[in-house]
Amino acid sequence: MKINRLIVITIFSLLLPPSLSATTLKGTLTVDDAFTAYLSTDDSVAGTPLASGDYWPLIQTFSTALTPGHTYYLHIHARDVFGPPSAFLGSFELSGADFIFSNGSRTLVSDAVNWHANATGFESDFTAPYDGFGANGVQPWGDMSTIASSAHWIWTGPSGTIGEAYFTTTISPVPEPRTYAMLLVGLFLMVLMARPIIKS
Repeated sequence: MKINRLIVITIFSLLLPPSLSATTLKGTLTVDDAFTAYLSTDDSVAGTPLASGDYWPLIQTFSTALTPGHTYYLHIHARDVFGPPSAFLGSFELSGADFIFSNGSRTLVSDAVNWHANATGFESDFTAPYDGFGANGVQPWGDMSTIASSAHWIWTGPSGTIGEAYFTTTISPVPEPRTYAMLLVGLFLMVLMARPIIKS
């Protein structure tokens, strides 16, 4: 009898609306020489503009809310304007627990592991970017103090590679804890229903 009451209370609590806590994506970045950052739900489409810059010493920031349940793609369209070197540097974070970056955490920096790049567009195939310039603080750029020190300057190729570069990384939704709880309750109910069959 107590078990049945517990099941009813648990199911009722699971049916209550979830708490409203939006996840915010924040970014701090720069590109030598210019860029536009976008947020998209399609990896082959640029998406909604978030921030832009055309002078690499001026670090740009953005902040935007994410809708639970969607998979997002953070896109950076970078442009070389004045010749080499050409590179992208940034650090990003998620404020809530509803999403994770491609590295499985809620913080991300520019690197060759969790970003993909190409020189032709978001609708093209992506590969690992070039990561031979070094981490934040390396010359000729020096220390970009508001960007994480672990961030690396990345591009589509070595120092002499100029033109345009397209970068992408994935932001994935995390199932709500109530989803796991409902699965556990469902399994528990199946065990309870199977008990009379097992006894017979």
